[in-house]
Amino acid sequence: MSRQPGSRRSFLKFTSTAAAAGAVMPYWFSATRSLADDAAKSPNERPRLGCIGTGDRWKQVFRGASKFFTTLAVCDVDANHAAEGKQIAGAANGEAGFPDQQIDVYEDYQKILERDDIDVVTIVTPDHWHSKIAIEAMQAGKDIYCEKPLTLTINEGKQICKVLKETGRVFQVGTQQRTEMGQRF
Repeated sequence: MSRQPGSRRSFLKFTSTAAAAGAVMPYWFSATRSLADDAAKSPNERPRLGCIGTGDRWKQVFRGASKFFTTLAVCDVDANHAAEGKQIAGAANGEAGFPDQQIDVYEDYQKILERDDIDVVTIVTPDHWHSKIAIEAMQAGKDIYCEKPLTLTINEGKQICKVLKETGRVFQVGTQQRTEMGQRF
């Protein structure tokens, strides 16, 4: 059996393109409701979002998430990232029909978790913070989208599973090619 010249290269080019496209379109869902159904005319009918970590990767995550949520707060330890995140989130709120929505800026992510008016958080921080923030967010009653890798150890994964079961929160981990394009594994 002869190999087609360039077939491996074509395959890699296709899968790389698909992965890049998938990286910018996180897919949010739960067994009880579809967030796409929550696209509404009133801020009171849309889930309210707090963004923890607003660096370069967050911009891609936020692009996909912003059409489903009204953003109330952004947080980053880098003041420049936080300021740019506020600007990006404000523009997205405006495009969704909520141009007057105030967006608060924090340096400490716990300020977002303390807010009762935030339903969902995105966690797009350096990897070693994912587990800690995710556990605290669930305990604070927030649904979560977290970038991969979710954990650095097996024990962290067990802790997250325990808290997830206790709280019953909606939890999505960004695993490209597993959570988009209609692929539910």
